[in-house]
Amino acid sequence: MKEQFLNVFKDVTKYGTKIPKENYLMKGKYPIFDQGQEYIAGYTNEENGIYSDVPIILFGDHTRIIKYIDVPCFLGADGVKLLKAKKENANYKYLYYALCHAHIPNTGYNRHFKWLKEISIIFPSNEEQQKIAAVLDKVSELIALRKKQLEKLDELVKSRFVEMFGDPVYNSQNFPTTEFVNVVTLQRGYDLPVYNRNSGGVIPIYGANGILDYHSEAKSRNGVITGRSGTIGKVYYCEGFFWPLNTTLFSIDNHGNNVIYLAYLLQYFNLKRFYDGTGVPTLNRNIIHKKQIINIPIELQEQFANFVTKVDKQKLTIQQSLDKLEVLKKALMQQYFG
Repeated sequence: MKEQFLNVFKDVTKYGTKIPKENYLMKGKYPIFDQGQEYIAGYTNEENGIYSDVPIILFGDHTRIIKYIDVPCFLGADGVKLLKAKKENANYKYLYYALCHAHIPNTGYNRHFKWLKEISIIFPSNEEQQKIAAVLDKVSELIALRKKQLEKLDELVKSRFVEMFGDPVYNSQNFPTTEFVNVVTLQRGYDLPVYNRNSGGVIPIYGANGILDYHSEAKSRNGVITGRSGTIGKVYYCEGFFWPLNTTLFSIDNHGNNVIYLAYLLQYFNLKRFYDGTGVPTLNRNIIHKKQIINIPIELQEQFANFVTKVDKQKLTIQQSLDKLEVLKKALMQQYFG
């Protein structure tokens, strides 16, 4: 049976207390939930005004982000809606998943609660809600576990890099240095409009956030790629042929260095320090090329790259499992909520 949103939920935002962002603490007695990507936005030690009638569901009016909250809390200052169930037999985890599956159009940085109020929700018996929530909880827990495993492996690689080479920003192990351009020479990528791409090809097209599409033609091979405009700081490597878009910088000359090592060197060198522009962040290769950077013997580079290759094999296995779990969750959500 389907129920209209307003028959299932009531807006209780007025009973929550909002904390200005400038007053968020890194640690504190009570969590603050807002409409941002991070589950917990910050903390406070305030006592007065805490919202304790949990569980509760939070809706980000601007961002459309939905959070299930089961601890006493405070709210972020802007764009937050708190939702309580009107029905006594409601399972909040079930309602949370139902809202996550609902289609709420993205109209930019506008308020979306008016769209949320128009949806309808399949509302079965409490017993059925519990069963569905339990299944989705289990799959969600496995997804979170796989993501945590990937994070741990990334941390392992970083620890290995720091152990071998120190912090490249401060050259904490006092390696010899040289100009950046002598280690890797960067060049701006090439424009390739969507309508000119051959997505049936096997050549990866890299943007500032990694692989965006595929093509039948390459512009380079065996290089590193990083964001030039927009997203700055992420670094990727490709040991085969690739097409770097004009939103990227890519290595036109690796100077005999190992491409895997170079990718991590640039990642930990923190290229975001060098972006300019008051509007869209932009990375100027001419500025970077003049910076001093550690100059590591190829033998040590290869040793590190071999370690990364072994870790990448583990990451691939975990990523494949994660992909299957996410497909399963999507299918279950469709099955349960239509």
